[in-house]
Amino acid sequence: MRVTISDREIVEKSAAVGARRLRVGVAGLGVVGGGAALELIGEAARYELCAVLVRDREKPRAPELDGVRKYTDVGVFLSEGPDVIIDALPCGDAGRVLIERALEQGVSVVSANKQAVFGSLARFHRLAADNKAAFAYSASVGGGAPMVETVRKARSAGEIKSLTAIVNGAVNYILTLVGSGVSFDEAVARAQAAGFAEPDPAADLSGDDARAKASILAFEAFGVEIAADKIEVEALDAARADHIVRDGRAWRQLTRIEKLDRGVAARIAYECVDGDGFFRAVRDEGNALRVVNATGADFTCADKGAGRGPTVRSLFADLEAIHTAAADGAQEISLKNPPPLS
Repeated sequence: MRVTISDREIVEKSAAVGARRLRVGVAGLGVVGGGAALELIGEAARYELCAVLVRDREKPRAPELDGVRKYTDVGVFLSEGPDVIIDALPCGDAGRVLIERALEQGVSVVSANKQAVFGSLARFHRLAADNKAAFAYSASVGGGAPMVETVRKARSAGEIKSLTAIVNGAVNYILTLVGSGVSFDEAVARAQAAGFAEPDPAADLSGDDARAKASILAFEAFGVEIAADKIEVEALDAARADHIVRDGRAWRQLTRIEKLDRGVAARIAYECVDGDGFFRAVRDEGNALRVVNATGADFTCADKGAGRGPTVRSLFADLEAIHTAAADGAQEISLKNPPPLS
């Protein structure tokens, strides 16, 4: 079963923009947003970068962005009339406000902002449907590993039983480095320098980043949004890293989600994977996912899970789906946003 939205009004709206370039606004010009903006400029035959939303208009940017309109106000940014916005903001609260206002105006959204979408997925789906807009967020979890798509494929083949995943590329990179003899502090610094961890790595090390991604995957698999305080998370600090190094075996931060009689449970912890070749092979900034359905069938994916390149590619996979459907005047538009399971 392919997950699609086939509302005739969406098709008509999309067909109207199919004969011209899609106007795209980018919110946030950090590692990911800056990469997306440059990619849009390079794809000028298909996309028009109509505006960017930034915190500081005077901050030096890539010279290719000199002529792009820059705004600090969400309302003014949206008044430029984008067909689609890319949400690459670093802040969950600001991202939620932006997504809500865009969808209310019928502007489609492609988001990499997991902190903005987790906990609000059902509401954003309703807003998108009510206003004939697309809402896609594959880039919010997995980086270059197509986790959202893999879960949907597994779900279409039958009831899902459980998911196991490595969802934080920065943490996996840090674990790889400390396992090779690098100190914990140096490993964190290298992850930041490579663009895998934020300047403030607290969300990665505390597990908050993985918690948000676990909630997104649970929604995709089971149609429920698990509250953050219901997801048990083990943090990574120098002492935990030292224990892992002294143990001498291969350890990974694993996210486990399963359906129980009483509901859906999720847990994020550091586990030895010596006996699991699939996850043991995931090193550096890699991410990986294994989904098991009720028949025992496995669905897997793995790729780089952090950094500009993988995340921008995932954003553009969603953007291309919207553009292709609009250009073709398709009768069904794959927007990568299935409704929750009932």
